Amino acid sequence: MQRILILALLLAASAPAALADQQRDRQLRYGEHLAQECVACHRRDGKDVGIPGIIFMSEDEFINAMTLYKTGRRANKVMVSVTGSLDETQIRALAMYFTSFGQPGGQRPASDAEGRK
Repeated sequence: MQRILILALLLAASAPAALADQQRDRQLRYGEHLAQECVACHRRDGKDVGIPGIIFMSEDEFINAMTLYKTGRRANKVMVSVTGSLDETQIRALAMYFTSFGQPGGQRPASDAEGRK
C-alpha cells in the first residue's frame, strides 16, 4: 500500500511539468505561425543585412523591444504598425519562438533543452 501511495505522489508531482511542457510546445507553435510576417524582413539565420537579426535576443530583450515599438517610444513606422496589432500573448509567443533557435556559436538558451533548427 505504501508503494502505491509513493507512486501516486510521484505521478501527481510530474503532472504539472508535463502540462507546462505541453503549454510551452503550444506557445512555440503559435510563435512559429506568427513569425511568418517577421521573417519576411528579419532573417532566420540572425544575420544583420540592414535589418537587424532578432533570433539571438533573449526573451526579455525581444519583449522589451516590441513593447518600445508598441508604445511608440521606439520609432520605426513598420515596427510600430506590426506591434500595434499584437497582444501580450502574441509577443511572448514570438519571443519564445525566436529565442528557441539558440545563441551564436551553437549555444542554446537555458530554457530550451531541445532547441530548434
